[in-house]
Amino acid sequence: MSDDIAGACKECGASVYKQHLSSGIARNEDDKLLCAHCVTELKRSEDDAGDDDAFEPIELEDSDDEPHVDMSQSRIHVSTSSMLGGGGGWDDTRFERQLDPRTVYSTRCRTFHSKLSEAALEFMNNQINEWIDKHDNLSIKFATSTIGTFEGKHSEPNLILTLFY
Repeated sequence: MSDDIAGACKECGASVYKQHLSSGIARNEDDKLLCAHCVTELKRSEDDAGDDDAFEPIELEDSDDEPHVDMSQSRIHVSTSSMLGGGGGWDDTRFERQLDPRTVYSTRCRTFHSKLSEAALEFMNNQINEWIDKHDNLSIKFATSTIGTFEGKHSEPNLILTLFY
């Protein structure tokens, strides 16, 4: 058995790594070693056990005093930077491998995508350039691009660009 492996899960037989035990992803429960997936299932079953009232229907009160607002014609649209590919959900601190701009090998990758219009491609270019400007220790080693369909409200072709750094 490898030095990294603590043992096998008593429920499903999957390998349990020492790193998972130390981080709390996997754990010993009642003298049984459980992998991350089995721990998640155990937590889910514990959460569901006491929630008999969790799915009771709720009643909505209809009031004639309040004006009705038709949101279908609203001109207000919410968009976050993560929806736009701006990296609002991007967090490099969760990665353990250190970046080394001097080597020819890449240690991470980042994918950007854009609709196939001039304005959207310009926006993606700005996002990529801002991201590179924010990271002084970043050196792009390799890039790939392809055209593919992104599913959403409407299926439309997108340029998908992956940068390896």
